[in-house]
Order: sequence, then C-alpha cells, then structure tokens
Amino acid sequence: MPFRTFDVSQVWRTMKPYERELVGFRPKDWLSDPENVCLTDGKGSFALFQRDLPWLVTGHYFFTLRGKEARDFARDCLRELFTGGYRVEAIRGLTPLDKKGALWMNRQLGFTEHELVETEVGPCALVTLTKTEWEQLNG
Repeated sequence: MPFRTFDVSQVWRTMKPYERELVGFRPKDWLSDPENVCLTDGKGSFALFQRDLPWLVTGHYFFTLRGKEARDFARDCLRELFTGGYRVEAIRGLTPLDKKGALWMNRQLGFTEHELVETEVGPCALVTLTKTEWEQLNG
C-alpha cells in the first residue's frame, strides 16, 4: 500500500536520472508544500501530485517498479489520492511521447488523452482523470 512521504533524499535518488527533464523542480521546496502529495511504496517508487487548484493536481510518476507491478502500484496510489482525504477531484498530466511505458500506464489507469503539447522537454500528451471517471472504472 502506498503511503505519504516527505523524504527528500529518497525522492531525489529515484528522480536524479530524470534531472534534465525536471525543469525547475526542487524536491525540498516541493515536498515542504503541504498541498503537494508524494506517495511511495518505500522501495524507490514515487507518485507525485502537485496541487494546482483546490480540486486539481498534476501527477508525475517515478517508479522503479515496471510493467504490471508498476500498474498495480499506480492504481493503489490513485485509490489513496482519491479516497485518502486529499480533496482531489481531478488529475492532469503531461507525458513525454518518448516515454512509452508511461503512455501505456496512462491507458491502463483510465486517463483520457486530449491533445499534444509542446514543452521544454519535447512533445507531450495532455491527459486527465477525474474522480468520477476513476469511481466508474473502479466501482
């Protein structure tokens, strides 16, 4: 089961290989904001949800898990986020088109792909998932 963490060193250890893509991300500052939510398995996989509006977060996955294990952990993270008292009604994300595993994960989790967006790290798919959509998929 995922649990919330504020451990900067563990988060950075997993995210360091993606440093070039993390434009402007400072883990210590990010984790110190109580509106942001970082969930982990305690083994190096992290789901980060940055509060953008009172009801909206932007999600980021940095998993050491792969394939079905990663998918199952991500599903558990969504359950925690939507039912754990974090007041989230919708998640959005920008997934780089060269991250085939992350694009697969979006589909597995029920995210809707809307459009392609040009970003500093290249073209990304804009995706969303509402709490209502998640509830419909997960009974």
